[in-house]
Amino acid sequence: MSEHFQQLYEQNNDPWQVRQRWYEQRKRALLLASLPSPHYHHAFEPACGNGELTAALARRADCVTASDLSPAAVELTRNRVAGLPAGRVSVACQRVPQDWPAGAAFDLIVISEMAYYLDDDELDQLRANCVNTLGLSGALVLCHWRRPIGDGRQDADAIHASFDAVPQLNRIAHHEETDFLLDVWSLDPRSVAQHEGVTA
Repeated sequence: MSEHFQQLYEQNNDPWQVRQRWYEQRKRALLLASLPSPHYHHAFEPACGNGELTAALARRADCVTASDLSPAAVELTRNRVAGLPAGRVSVACQRVPQDWPAGAAFDLIVISEMAYYLDDDELDQLRANCVNTLGLSGALVLCHWRRPIGDGRQDADAIHASFDAVPQLNRIAHHEETDFLLDVWSLDPRSVAQHEGVTA
């Protein structure tokens, strides 16, 4: 699998046209708008691809840890965020969930377009890692393409349902379209309005 993605990014620095396509731009805007807090301390984005979402997250977080299993994608992301203040974004070549950052605590975790490549055991490990490293008032975001993927192992709806079934996670936002699914969970069950004292 890593060789497949490495080849993709070596041949094309934007294989899914995440910069050009309105579909991708709009989806990214919806994801960012769904975040329950305006700002985060430490965000984690595995499978960062060429860094378009990484750069957007860096405008909402003090620190972003990004990773990808493709060295070519890692280099593209580093180039994409090169103009940001030093230390704002760190990018590493990692295979998630196996190489989850040790001893980390995040108040934002974004799993976008990657969980369907995992087998059942890896998906179980991903869920456990997310729950174990998510801060109490943090947000966990999942966003996945719902149509068939030739090399995918999991179905987007089933992936999101499996996270929804985790007792510790409270779903605080849900967006469903024919093409993709977007969900946000937190360990804290309060809504954005409750956090701001708009309602009890």
